[in-house]
Amino acid sequence: MTYDEIVSGLRALDEADFEGPDGGAAGMDRLYELTNALGEVPAPERAIPELFAVMERLHDVDLGAPGPLVHTLERMPYTTELVASVRRFPTPLSVWMVNRILNSELADVQRRFYLDLLAAAAEHPGASRFARDDAGRFLAFQTAGSAR
Repeated sequence: MTYDEIVSGLRALDEADFEGPDGGAAGMDRLYELTNALGEVPAPERAIPELFAVMERLHDVDLGAPGPLVHTLERMPYTTELVASVRRFPTPLSVWMVNRILNSELADVQRRFYLDLLAAAAEHPGASRFARDDAGRFLAFQTAGSAR
């Protein structure tokens, strides 16, 4: 599969692919197929914005936890686009990715940056209630120890 075919496939995914009698298995199978193929093309990092576009467009769909999008992104330099995506339109999966970053060893300035990003996502007027609630829950979890 070529890079252009992969991008076209990602752009073609819609909610209906993740519904139906198979419980969305066809959509997940297609998503795995596309992300696996992405790992076999030169410079797969070109698709980072496309992968976040799928998260944003299908924000109400269960795309895995972590799932193929996150596994693929975490093999690439994704953090700049993650920040842009969360600022643009936080989703349950993107705020979960921020929480995963906060679970790692970070310098204090980086930690504060990602905490502020979660705080902004928890108040983002365009985000779904689920994304805002998740961001708030992750923020509370990440700051619970600092209140002692």
